[in-house]
Amino acid sequence: MKAISLPQLRAEAKRQLLNYRRNHSRLYRSTAIRAEGGTMLAWIRAIDSARMYLRAQSPAKERYMCRLFGLEAPIPRGQPMRARLVLLSAEMNVSESTLYKWREDIFEIVLYAAMEAGVIGLFNIREAGEVMQKREEKVQPREEE
Repeated sequence: MKAISLPQLRAEAKRQLLNYRRNHSRLYRSTAIRAEGGTMLAWIRAIDSARMYLRAQSPAKERYMCRLFGLEAPIPRGQPMRARLVLLSAEMNVSESTLYKWREDIFEIVLYAAMEAGVIGLFNIREAGEVMQKREEKVQPREEE
């Protein structure tokens, strides 16, 4: 049984946030959905639900999430994340340390939404349960014979 570490989960959340606009486009979506088997749509729904939650709880964090990860408008390709963060800090009148904390909060909320949507499971507990059920199903018919 292979468990996913928390840094790997955060990296996956970051990757999905950065790919959100591309995954949302209709041209890309049709071919990619077939390749990924619906996981991409589940991530899109998880990010959308995280946005709705943040919009209700803290509109400034939701606006920061959209601007940092380019959810609504494209982000400059050559600009590193730190440079974007510094610019956003000046524009939003918030300290850099607060923005770093907000970024971590956003990752957590997106991961929680993804877990709720069933895209990922922490420590592969769900997959382990399914494997155990399959093993039990295989064992039961042999006992009946």
